[in-house]
Amino acid sequence: MCQTIARELRRHRTARKMSAQQLADECARLGHPGLQRTVISNIENGRRRDITVPDVLVLAAALEVAPAALVFPAGYAAEVEYLPGRTGAPLEAVDWFAGAEAAEDSALALMRRHRELERRIRGVYRRIWEQGIAEQRYGVELEDAEAEAGREMARELTDQLQDLREEMAGLGLELPEVAGLDRPTGT
Repeated sequence: MCQTIARELRRHRTARKMSAQQLADECARLGHPGLQRTVISNIENGRRRDITVPDVLVLAAALEVAPAALVFPAGYAAEVEYLPGRTGAPLEAVDWFAGAEAAEDSALALMRRHRELERRIRGVYRRIWEQGIAEQRYGVELEDAEAEAGREMARELTDQLQDLREEMAGLGLELPEVAGLDRPTGT
């Protein structure tokens, strides 16, 4: 895995036309001064084989790539070793690493459901708002049934979000802020 990170580090650094010194300077600016030019060179040349998680995260941020791009080079390799002796397609390794197949009742899956419900509610609110603007500007009137359907969808999604938040709170999870997602009026 260290060889892969070293190869991808060099690939992304040279693609950005950054010298090892420029990368080291950016790492220091991000709060990791231990990634000096010589350290970066030693990683890329295989002389340093111990790469920490903070090293990978800061290098990825400095290179403006996802950390997974340094570990699992999707698009540059047909197969990667994601655990000692275990290989798979890079995107499958990224999904595994990111917990895409996390158990439905895991904190990660619940947080993702929360985020998705927020996104959907905001989308419904945005459509309701845009429809209201269209009515004002262009005199286009929505049928009452269409407007009510949007409000009903917002209510249903908001109820789902509230139920999910109660479930998460019951598990002792830290609840994300939901500013601007109050229940629609008339509920």
